[in-house]
Amino acid sequence: MAGNGEPGPDSRQRVLKGDWEAAMKAAVGEAKSLTSARQFSKALHVAMAAVNMCACDPAGNGKARHPKDKSCNISQCVAAVKSKDANALFDVTKVPCVCGYVWPSCSHELHLVALDALAECLEKAEQYVSAFSTALSMVRLDPTSAMGYCRGAKVLQYLLKNCSQQANSAADRFMLVIFRGNTKQPSALRLRRLLERFVDRALHTTGRHRQRPKDSYDVVLQRMAYNLKIEVARRDPAKEFPPEVLGMIFLQLSTSDVNRCLRVNKHWSQLILRDTVLWTHLRLGRPGNPGRSFPTFLQKHPEIRSLVIRDASDFQLTGQKLCNILHGLPHLKRLCLDSGKRAPGRQPVEFDPQGKPEVLAARNRLTHLSIVSYDILAPVVGLIKLNMESLEVLDLVNTGAAVENAFRAGVLPSLRRLRILNEKDRRPLIWGGTALLMTPLEVGRIVLATPKLEQFHLSGFSVLWSSQHDDPAPDKAGLWPSLRHLVLGPRLEYSASAGAALFTSRILPPLTSELRSVELLGHSPEIAHNVLFTVESPAATAADFWDAPAHAQQTTHLHLPNLEVFRCIAGVVNARLLRAVLEPAAAAGNLQVLELGGAATMMMGPDGSTTTMRGDDLVPARDLAFAASDALHTLGLHDFNFYHDPTSRFGASSRFDGQPFLDWLECFPRLHTVGVYPGEWSGVAAFVEKLIVHPRVRVVHQECLRGVAWDEALRLARKHGVALLHSPGHMSSGVLLHEGWEGE
Repeated sequence: MAGNGEPGPDSRQRVLKGDWEAAMKAAVGEAKSLTSARQFSKALHVAMAAVNMCACDPAGNGKARHPKDKSCNISQCVAAVKSKDANALFDVTKVPCVCGYVWPSCSHELHLVALDALAECLEKAEQYVSAFSTALSMVRLDPTSAMGYCRGAKVLQYLLKNCSQQANSAADRFMLVIFRGNTKQPSALRLRRLLERFVDRALHTTGRHRQRPKDSYDVVLQRMAYNLKIEVARRDPAKEFPPEVLGMIFLQLSTSDVNRCLRVNKHWSQLILRDTVLWTHLRLGRPGNPGRSFPTFLQKHPEIRSLVIRDASDFQLTGQKLCNILHGLPHLKRLCLDSGKRAPGRQPVEFDPQGKPEVLAARNRLTHLSIVSYDILAPVVGLIKLNMESLEVLDLVNTGAAVENAFRAGVLPSLRRLRILNEKDRRPLIWGGTALLMTPLEVGRIVLATPKLEQFHLSGFSVLWSSQHDDPAPDKAGLWPSLRHLVLGPRLEYSASAGAALFTSRILPPLTSELRSVELLGHSPEIAHNVLFTVESPAATAADFWDAPAHAQQTTHLHLPNLEVFRCIAGVVNARLLRAVLEPAAAAGNLQVLELGGAATMMMGPDGSTTTMRGDDLVPARDLAFAASDALHTLGLHDFNFYHDPTSRFGASSRFDGQPFLDWLECFPRLHTVGVYPGEWSGVAAFVEKLIVHPRVRVVHQECLRGVAWDEALRLARKHGVALLHSPGHMSSGVLLHEGWEGE
């Protein structure tokens, strides 16, 4: 009978406590090697010794052990297998044998492995009765494990394959023990029925009573049941779940996997085709043959509401296919076209809805449109013109000059979110010399065409307000009254054709008091000053732009009490200028994300002179106290070093001091995320480690650590449960224009 987990007396003599598992594994391996060498006598002795090493005391502590070929064990289990009660075999394993022997119970896998090695040796030695009895003893030992059932089924399978061959005394003895007195049916038929019932009961028991994760033996048992054509193994699992649950399962699959599921059977095909939710969002690379079969594919799935073509070049998207999409998907609301990596840039898509009634009938259906890397007018302008009244989200990435032409078509009255990015121009910006301009963009056209815009993200252009032909200029103060989120990316500059007037003339409408987030992620102080502080005034001059005190007096009307996110990486860290922006939101407890830059930045004035803002003169906890908000949870700082060396000519050296930043963290009780971009200093690695061990910091964004320093900081972060992230340039933008839609 099973003990309390301690080795019996014999086991203690063979192995020390705690070493029995290693000794048992070695004995099992030796027994299998001897069996392979057909040294069955030695293998049986070693396998039995391995079984008796288990801590559950299978030897019975000197008590009588059940003989391995006892017929009562077989007859009791076979009767339970043949019973109409599916739980009969499981119930038998919980009661003593008919002879009175109490079987041990053990869930240790090594015990079963040792018994399996014993049964394998007996089977190869043609002692089939003993082998099958040993397999049943494994079932009695742990009825929820598939290992014993697999061994018993293998014995029955071997006998079934050889029962029709020449006489075999060992096989005949097995048949007499199991089917005693039953000679009405052929041996093969009786063995097959017993095998099917045995495997069926095994699947039922393991599936219902097993609590541990399944292993390889469960897979083998399931494969046996499938080959034997047992109903429980070949039953459609889809019939066990309601359609709502199946729909949630299918939603986790890719489009190609869903298409393969259509070929399983008619039931699956009907479930998938009738599930309107499943076909609302479709991501395509290149379905089997996107040529002649594509219209047929669209006809089969008219419920599609969102379509993403990841690689239009591989998909072989043409103007005709684009027309087929718009005409064949009457419920389509979201469309994303990406030209792909193989052939970025210009794509031969001649799309002209004019003269095609079936396409014009699809006018104003799309609410979300994303176009990536199409530097031609046809698909960009054509799709925008076709859906001007309905578009709510527009995403234009690397569309080049087509951006400006897209907004010449008229007004987009329903547009709420707009993102325009140009990532192809990689030319560096040159300050103090001739600037290499990027693609010019007239922001005025965009503003006038989107009167109800709420989110705006712009990057990668040389901006100006309007062309010289726009006369008279509109009143900017009344434009974009609904704007809530503004993101200006790191690659933005003034257009050279705008002249010096842009220093005192806004490139965007004035910010409203309802604004929730401002993210100025570029290093151009001119752009930052223009957006935040420039005032439309005929008397203003370029010099006023650089006169911080006078300029601060002119912008006292700036009031953003609802501001939640403020990120300005450009060199404009000046307490007078920032106070008007941040103090109302911080006082109201709304400011949650703050990222500043330029504590040690050299700025260029309009006359070519430079002004250095000394980082060692800034004490954030004191000079930026107006930004202290109880709700703030994310704090970032760029280009800072508070170390001051009086012996240095410029008041600074290569040494680094970040203690004032650490002191600043104490002003924010809910802080959990920091972004640190101090620049190239010798002591930055140690400073980042101090942030990692800070009691409130849970996430650190940085870009300075490399090599060994990165590895050491990463190990320290894992130890303290901190997420250490490499975020080049700045933390990622907090405004997601697509809300999880894969338009990017």
